[in-house]
Amino acid sequence: MFERIIVVLCVVGSLAAWAPGAKAEPLGAFFARLAGLETGREGGITRVAWYGDSAIVSDGYTSELRQRLQRRFGDAGPGFLLASTTFDGYLRDGVRMKRQGWDASSVMSGNEGDGRYGYGGVVATSFGGASATFEVKGEPVSAVEVWFQGAPKGGKLQLFADGGGEPIATRSTAQKTRGDAVWRVALEAPATTIKIRAAGEGLVRVYGVVLERGDRGVQLDALGILGMRARRWLNADPEHLEGQVEARKPALVVLNFGGNERVDPALSEAAHKADLEKTLAALRAGSPEAACVIVAPIAHGEDKGGKVVLDPALDTIYKAQREVAAEEGCAFFDTLEAMGGKKALESWRKARRLSGDYAHLTNKGHEALGALLADWLIGRYDAWKKKTRS
Repeated sequence: MFERIIVVLCVVGSLAAWAPGAKAEPLGAFFARLAGLETGREGGITRVAWYGDSAIVSDGYTSELRQRLQRRFGDAGPGFLLASTTFDGYLRDGVRMKRQGWDASSVMSGNEGDGRYGYGGVVATSFGGASATFEVKGEPVSAVEVWFQGAPKGGKLQLFADGGGEPIATRSTAQKTRGDAVWRVALEAPATTIKIRAAGEGLVRVYGVVLERGDRGVQLDALGILGMRARRWLNADPEHLEGQVEARKPALVVLNFGGNERVDPALSEAAHKADLEKTLAALRAGSPEAACVIVAPIAHGEDKGGKVVLDPALDTIYKAQREVAAEEGCAFFDTLEAMGGKKALESWRKARRLSGDYAHLTNKGHEALGALLADWLIGRYDAWKKKTRS
Protein backbone atom coordinates (compact mmCIF):
# COMPACT_ATOMS: atom_id res chain seq x y z
CA MET A 1 0.00 0.00 0.00
CA PHE A 2 2.77 2.40 0.94
CA GLU A 3 6.44 2.29 0.05
CA ARG A 4 8.28 3.56 3.11
CA ILE A 5 9.22 1.32 6.03
CA ILE A 6 7.77 2.15 9.45
CA VAL A 7 9.55 1.36 12.68
CA VAL A 8 7.42 1.63 15.82
CA LEU A 9 9.17 2.55 19.05
CA CYS A 10 7.01 2.00 22.06
CA VAL A 11 8.42 3.87 24.99
CA VAL A 12 7.67 2.29 28.34
CA GLY A 13 9.21 4.01 31.37
CA SER A 14 12.28 1.93 32.25
CA LEU A 15 15.95 2.69 31.99
CA ALA A 16 16.70 -0.90 31.04
CA ALA A 17 19.79 -0.18 28.97
CA TRP A 18 21.02 -2.43 26.23
CA ALA A 19 24.59 -3.57 26.63
CA PRO A 20 27.09 -5.41 24.45
CA GLY A 21 26.59 -9.14 24.85
CA ALA A 22 22.84 -8.77 25.36
CA LYS A 23 20.23 -9.90 22.85
CA ALA A 24 19.71 -7.86 19.71
CA GLU A 25 19.08 -4.17 20.30
CA PRO A 26 15.30 -3.63 19.86
CA LEU A 27 15.93 -0.14 18.52
CA GLY A 28 18.48 -1.31 15.98
CA ALA A 29 16.42 -0.46 12.90
CA PHE A 30 15.79 3.07 14.15
CA PHE A 31 19.44 3.49 15.07
CA ALA A 32 20.48 2.33 11.60
CA ARG A 33 18.40 5.17 10.14
CA LEU A 34 20.09 7.67 12.46
CA ALA A 35 23.52 6.31 11.54
CA GLY A 36 22.72 6.78 7.87
CA LEU A 37 21.88 10.42 8.52
CA GLU A 38 24.95 10.98 10.69
CA THR A 39 27.40 9.51 8.19
CA GLY A 40 25.70 10.94 5.14
CA ARG A 41 25.27 7.50 3.61
CA GLU A 42 21.51 7.98 3.52
CA GLY A 43 19.22 10.93 3.04
CA GLY A 44 15.54 11.29 3.64
CA ILE A 45 13.61 12.06 6.80
CA THR A 46 13.55 9.85 9.88
CA ARG A 47 10.28 10.35 11.76
CA VAL A 48 9.28 9.75 15.38
CA ALA A 49 5.59 9.36 16.28
CA TRP A 50 5.18 10.04 20.01
CA TYR A 51 1.68 9.11 21.23
CA GLY A 52 0.64 10.17 24.71
CA ASP A 53 -1.56 12.20 27.03
CA SER A 54 -1.42 15.66 28.63
CA ALA A 55 2.25 15.15 29.52
CA ILE A 56 3.20 15.94 25.91
CA VAL A 57 0.32 18.21 24.81
CA SER A 58 2.47 21.31 25.38
CA ASP A 59 5.51 19.70 23.70
CA GLY A 60 7.69 20.07 26.79
CA TYR A 61 10.14 17.20 27.19
CA THR A 62 9.44 16.05 23.63
CA SER A 63 10.75 19.44 22.51
CA GLU A 64 14.01 18.93 24.39
CA LEU A 65 14.50 15.52 22.82
CA ARG A 66 13.61 16.83 19.35
CA GLN A 67 16.19 19.59 19.61
CA ARG A 68 18.92 17.15 20.64
CA LEU A 69 18.12 14.73 17.82
CA GLN A 70 17.90 17.47 15.20
CA ARG A 71 21.16 19.10 16.27
CA ARG A 72 23.00 15.83 15.80
CA PHE A 73 21.18 14.15 12.92
CA GLY A 74 19.68 17.04 10.99
CA ASP A 75 16.66 19.35 11.28
CA ALA A 76 13.88 18.28 8.90
CA GLY A 77 11.35 20.69 10.37
CA PRO A 78 8.46 20.74 12.87
CA GLY A 79 6.69 17.71 11.40
CA PHE A 80 2.99 16.95 11.93
CA LEU A 81 0.70 19.46 13.66
CA LEU A 82 -3.03 19.25 14.32
CA ALA A 83 -5.26 21.61 12.35
CA SER A 84 -7.45 22.12 15.43
CA THR A 85 -8.02 20.54 18.84
CA THR A 86 -10.75 19.65 21.31
CA PHE A 87 -8.66 20.86 24.25
CA ASP A 88 -6.58 23.82 25.43
CA GLY A 89 -2.83 24.01 25.84
CA TYR A 90 -1.76 22.45 22.54
CA LEU A 91 1.70 23.82 21.67
CA ARG A 92 4.61 22.99 19.39
CA ASP A 93 8.07 24.34 20.09
CA GLY A 94 9.26 26.64 17.33
CA VAL A 95 5.79 27.14 15.86
CA ARG A 96 3.13 29.67 16.76
CA MET A 97 -0.34 28.37 15.88
CA LYS A 98 -3.58 30.23 15.31
CA ARG A 99 -6.87 28.43 14.65
CA GLN A 100 -10.37 29.72 14.06
CA GLY A 101 -13.72 28.44 12.89
CA TRP A 102 -13.17 24.69 13.08
CA ASP A 103 -15.34 22.08 14.74
CA ALA A 104 -13.17 19.27 16.08
CA SER A 105 -13.67 15.70 17.22
CA SER A 106 -11.17 13.51 19.08
CA VAL A 107 -10.51 9.80 19.09
CA MET A 108 -10.86 10.02 22.87
CA SER A 109 -14.61 10.69 22.58
CA GLY A 110 -15.17 8.12 19.85
CA ASN A 111 -18.18 10.00 18.48
CA GLU A 112 -17.24 9.79 14.78
CA GLY A 113 -19.28 6.99 13.28
CA ASP A 114 -16.64 6.10 10.70
CA GLY A 115 -13.79 6.07 13.23
CA ARG A 116 -11.63 8.39 11.11
CA TYR A 117 -9.63 10.68 13.40
CA GLY A 118 -6.38 10.81 11.48
CA TYR A 119 -2.77 10.24 12.40
CA GLY A 120 -2.93 12.62 15.36
CA GLY A 121 -6.33 11.58 16.70
CA VAL A 122 -8.29 14.78 15.97
CA VAL A 123 -10.33 15.63 12.87
CA ALA A 124 -11.22 19.28 12.19
CA THR A 125 -14.27 20.10 10.07
CA SER A 126 -15.67 23.20 8.37
CA PHE A 127 -18.27 24.11 5.76
CA GLY A 128 -16.06 27.05 4.81
CA GLY A 129 -14.20 29.92 6.41
CA ALA A 130 -12.17 28.04 9.03
CA SER A 131 -8.41 28.49 8.96
CA ALA A 132 -5.21 27.39 10.67
CA THR A 133 -2.01 29.44 10.59
CA PHE A 134 1.46 28.21 11.50
CA GLU A 135 4.27 30.72 12.07
CA VAL A 136 7.66 29.02 12.12
CA LYS A 137 10.55 30.45 14.10
CA GLY A 138 14.05 30.22 12.70
CA GLU A 139 14.71 28.64 9.32
CA PRO A 140 11.74 28.61 6.91
CA VAL A 141 10.02 25.46 5.66
CA SER A 142 10.32 24.20 2.11
CA ALA A 143 7.33 21.87 1.80
CA VAL A 144 3.83 21.49 3.25
CA GLU A 145 1.51 18.51 3.47
CA VAL A 146 -2.19 18.79 4.30
CA TRP A 147 -3.69 15.53 5.59
CA PHE A 148 -7.42 15.44 4.89
CA GLN A 149 -10.43 13.24 4.28
CA GLY A 150 -11.95 13.32 0.84
CA ALA A 151 -15.65 12.63 0.23
CA PRO A 152 -18.43 13.25 -2.27
CA LYS A 153 -19.43 16.93 -2.31
CA GLY A 154 -16.31 17.86 -0.37
CA GLY A 155 -15.26 21.49 -0.22
CA LYS A 156 -11.97 23.16 -1.16
CA LEU A 157 -8.71 23.77 0.66
CA GLN A 158 -6.56 26.84 0.05
CA LEU A 159 -2.89 27.20 0.95
CA PHE A 160 -1.30 30.60 1.69
CA ALA A 161 2.34 31.48 2.38
CA ASP A 162 3.94 34.38 4.26
CA GLY A 163 0.78 36.42 4.63
CA GLY A 164 -0.06 36.60 0.95
CA GLY A 165 -3.59 37.63 0.13
CA GLU A 166 -3.99 35.07 -2.65
CA PRO A 167 -3.61 31.31 -2.22
CA ILE A 168 -0.51 29.75 -3.73
CA ALA A 169 -2.42 26.50 -4.28
CA THR A 170 -5.98 25.17 -4.11
CA ARG A 171 -7.18 21.59 -3.75
CA SER A 172 -10.68 20.12 -3.90
CA THR A 173 -11.50 17.47 -1.30
CA ALA A 174 -14.35 16.08 -3.43
CA GLN A 175 -13.97 12.49 -4.59
CA LYS A 176 -16.28 9.62 -5.50
CA THR A 177 -15.91 7.72 -2.23
CA ARG A 178 -14.81 8.67 1.25
CA GLY A 179 -11.10 8.17 1.80
CA ASP A 180 -7.93 9.71 3.18
CA ALA A 181 -5.47 11.77 1.17
CA VAL A 182 -2.28 13.80 1.55
CA TRP A 183 -1.92 17.03 -0.42
CA ARG A 184 1.77 17.84 -0.75
CA VAL A 185 3.02 21.23 -1.95
CA ALA A 186 6.71 21.92 -2.56
CA LEU A 187 7.06 25.66 -2.01
CA GLU A 188 8.63 27.71 -4.81
CA ALA A 189 10.19 29.90 -2.13
CA PRO A 190 10.80 28.85 1.51
CA ALA A 191 8.26 30.38 3.90
CA THR A 192 7.97 31.07 7.62
CA THR A 193 4.16 31.43 7.70
CA ILE A 194 1.77 28.82 6.34
CA LYS A 195 -2.01 29.10 6.39
CA ILE A 196 -4.68 26.65 5.30
CA ARG A 197 -8.29 27.67 4.79
CA ALA A 198 -11.50 25.78 4.10
CA ALA A 199 -13.17 27.48 1.17
CA GLY A 200 -16.20 27.07 -1.05
CA GLU A 201 -19.26 24.92 -0.60
CA GLY A 202 -19.07 21.45 0.87
CA LEU A 203 -17.65 19.96 4.05
CA VAL A 204 -13.88 19.96 4.56
CA ARG A 205 -12.28 17.48 7.01
CA VAL A 206 -8.63 17.99 7.94
CA TYR A 207 -6.42 15.85 10.20
CA GLY A 208 -3.37 18.07 10.28
CA VAL A 209 -0.46 19.72 8.50
CA VAL A 210 3.15 18.60 8.03
CA LEU A 211 5.84 21.28 7.85
CA GLU A 212 9.15 20.14 6.34
CA ARG A 213 12.53 21.84 6.26
CA GLY A 214 14.79 20.34 3.62
CA ASP A 215 14.85 16.69 2.63
CA ARG A 216 16.96 15.02 5.33
CA GLY A 217 17.08 14.91 9.11
CA VAL A 218 14.71 14.12 11.98
CA GLN A 219 11.11 15.04 12.73
CA LEU A 220 9.41 14.27 16.06
CA ASP A 221 5.61 14.41 16.10
CA ALA A 222 4.25 15.05 19.62
CA LEU A 223 0.77 13.47 19.42
CA GLY A 224 -0.67 14.15 22.85
CA ILE A 225 -4.36 14.50 23.73
CA LEU A 226 -5.58 15.93 27.03
CA GLY A 227 -7.08 13.25 29.28
CA MET A 228 -6.04 10.48 26.89
CA ARG A 229 -5.78 6.81 27.80
CA ALA A 230 -4.06 4.30 25.53
CA ARG A 231 -7.25 2.29 24.97
CA ARG A 232 -9.02 5.29 23.45
CA TRP A 233 -7.01 4.73 20.28
CA LEU A 234 -9.14 1.63 19.79
CA ASN A 235 -12.01 4.02 18.93
CA ALA A 236 -10.27 4.59 15.60
CA ASP A 237 -11.19 2.49 12.59
CA PRO A 238 -8.37 -0.10 12.38
CA GLU A 239 -7.82 0.11 8.62
CA HIS A 240 -7.92 3.89 8.67
CA LEU A 241 -5.38 4.10 11.51
CA GLU A 242 -3.14 1.56 9.81
CA GLY A 243 -3.19 3.61 6.63
CA GLN A 244 -2.43 6.86 8.45
CA VAL A 245 0.59 5.45 10.28
CA GLU A 246 1.83 3.77 7.11
CA ALA A 247 1.46 7.02 5.15
CA ARG A 248 3.51 8.94 7.70
CA LYS A 249 6.14 6.19 7.82
CA PRO A 250 7.62 6.89 11.25
CA ALA A 251 10.86 5.16 12.10
CA LEU A 252 9.95 5.29 15.77
CA VAL A 253 6.58 5.14 17.54
CA VAL A 254 6.47 5.99 21.22
CA LEU A 255 3.68 4.97 23.59
CA ASN A 256 3.62 7.34 26.58
CA PHE A 257 0.52 6.61 28.68
CA GLY A 258 -0.43 5.70 32.25
CA GLY A 259 -0.87 9.08 33.94
CA ASN A 260 -4.64 8.93 33.48
CA GLU A 261 -5.06 5.15 33.73
CA ARG A 262 -3.63 5.21 37.26
CA VAL A 263 -6.87 6.77 38.59
CA ASP A 264 -9.19 4.28 36.87
CA PRO A 265 -11.34 2.50 39.49
CA ALA A 266 -10.95 -0.81 37.66
CA LEU A 267 -7.18 -0.52 37.21
CA SER A 268 -5.33 -3.82 37.35
CA GLU A 269 -2.08 -5.07 35.92
CA ALA A 270 -3.91 -7.43 33.58
CA ALA A 271 -6.34 -4.77 32.35
CA HIS A 272 -3.64 -2.18 31.66
CA LYS A 273 -1.45 -4.78 29.99
CA ALA A 274 -4.31 -5.79 27.69
CA ASP A 275 -5.03 -2.15 26.82
CA LEU A 276 -1.41 -1.49 25.90
CA GLU A 277 -1.12 -4.68 23.86
CA LYS A 278 -4.19 -3.82 21.81
CA THR A 279 -3.12 -0.21 21.30
CA LEU A 280 0.38 -1.23 20.33
CA ALA A 281 -0.98 -3.74 17.85
CA ALA A 282 -3.25 -1.09 16.31
CA LEU A 283 -0.40 1.40 15.91
CA ARG A 284 2.01 -1.21 14.59
CA ALA A 285 -0.38 -2.71 12.05
CA GLY A 286 0.95 -0.33 9.42
CA SER A 287 4.51 -1.36 10.24
CA PRO A 288 4.80 -5.10 10.90
CA GLU A 289 8.59 -4.86 11.27
CA ALA A 290 8.38 -1.96 13.70
CA ALA A 291 10.64 -1.49 16.69
CA CYS A 292 9.05 -0.07 19.83
CA VAL A 293 9.66 1.80 23.11
CA ILE A 294 7.21 2.41 25.96
CA VAL A 295 7.79 5.49 28.15
CA ALA A 296 6.24 5.15 31.59
CA PRO A 297 4.42 8.04 33.33
CA ILE A 298 6.26 10.53 35.52
CA ALA A 299 6.28 10.33 39.31
CA HIS A 300 2.84 11.18 40.74
CA GLY A 301 2.17 11.94 44.38
CA GLU A 302 -0.88 11.71 46.63
CA ASP A 303 -1.58 13.04 50.09
CA LYS A 304 -1.58 10.40 52.82
CA GLY A 305 -2.36 11.92 56.17
CA GLY A 306 -0.63 15.17 55.33
CA LYS A 307 2.37 13.47 53.77
CA VAL A 308 2.87 13.30 50.01
CA VAL A 309 3.87 9.82 48.85
CA LEU A 310 4.23 8.11 45.50
CA ASP A 311 0.91 7.00 44.07
CA PRO A 312 0.85 3.21 44.66
CA ALA A 313 -1.03 2.77 41.37
CA LEU A 314 2.24 3.54 39.58
CA ASP A 315 3.53 0.12 40.60
CA THR A 316 0.65 -1.55 38.76
CA ILE A 317 1.14 0.65 35.70
CA TYR A 318 4.88 0.02 35.57
CA LYS A 319 4.60 -3.74 35.96
CA ALA A 320 2.12 -3.96 33.10
CA GLN A 321 4.20 -1.74 30.83
CA ARG A 322 7.41 -3.64 31.54
CA GLU A 323 5.69 -6.90 30.65
CA VAL A 324 4.35 -5.54 27.37
CA ALA A 325 7.76 -4.17 26.44
CA ALA A 326 9.47 -7.47 27.20
CA GLU A 327 6.92 -9.62 25.40
CA GLU A 328 6.65 -7.39 22.34
CA GLY A 329 10.39 -6.78 21.94
CA CYS A 330 10.17 -3.10 22.86
CA ALA A 331 12.68 -0.93 24.66
CA PHE A 332 11.52 0.50 27.97
CA PHE A 333 12.32 3.85 29.61
CA ASP A 334 11.80 3.90 33.38
CA THR A 335 10.78 7.50 33.96
CA LEU A 336 10.47 7.11 37.72
CA GLU A 337 13.97 5.69 38.05
CA ALA A 338 15.34 8.45 35.82
CA MET A 339 13.71 11.05 38.09
CA GLY A 340 15.32 9.58 41.19
CA GLY A 341 13.06 6.71 42.25
CA LYS A 342 11.41 7.02 45.64
CA LYS A 343 13.08 10.39 46.21
CA ALA A 344 11.71 11.84 42.97
CA LEU A 345 8.76 13.69 44.50
CA GLU A 346 10.86 15.43 47.12
CA SER A 347 13.84 16.25 44.90
CA TRP A 348 11.87 17.39 41.87
CA ARG A 349 9.46 19.49 43.93
CA LYS A 350 12.36 21.10 45.78
CA ALA A 351 14.06 21.89 42.46
CA ARG A 352 10.77 23.34 41.17
CA ARG A 353 10.57 20.71 38.48
CA LEU A 354 7.26 19.30 39.70
CA SER A 355 4.08 21.33 40.12
CA GLY A 356 2.12 21.67 43.34
CA ASP A 357 -0.36 19.00 42.30
CA TYR A 358 2.47 16.45 42.17
CA ALA A 359 1.12 15.25 38.84
CA HIS A 360 2.55 17.61 36.22
CA LEU A 361 5.99 18.93 35.34
CA THR A 362 6.96 22.59 35.39
CA ASN A 363 8.89 24.11 32.50
CA LYS A 364 12.11 23.29 34.35
CA GLY A 365 10.86 19.77 34.85
CA HIS A 366 10.14 19.30 31.16
CA GLU A 367 13.64 20.52 30.31
CA ALA A 368 15.17 18.12 32.83
CA LEU A 369 13.18 15.08 31.74
CA GLY A 370 13.80 15.86 28.07
CA ALA A 371 17.53 15.90 28.77
CA LEU A 372 17.28 12.55 30.58
CA LEU A 373 15.39 11.02 27.67
CA ALA A 374 17.89 12.39 25.16
CA ASP A 375 20.86 11.13 27.18
CA TRP A 376 19.25 7.69 27.39
CA LEU A 377 18.28 7.39 23.74
CA ILE A 378 21.41 8.90 22.23
CA GLY A 379 23.63 7.08 24.72
CA ARG A 380 21.98 3.84 23.74
CA TYR A 381 22.54 4.73 20.09
CA ASP A 382 26.24 5.39 20.70
CA ALA A 383 26.59 2.02 22.47
CA TRP A 384 24.86 0.29 19.56
CA LYS A 385 27.07 2.06 17.02
CA LYS A 386 30.22 1.11 18.91
CA LYS A 387 29.18 -2.52 19.10
CA THR A 388 28.22 -2.76 15.43
CA ARG A 389 31.64 -1.42 14.47
CA SER A 390 33.55 -3.84 16.68
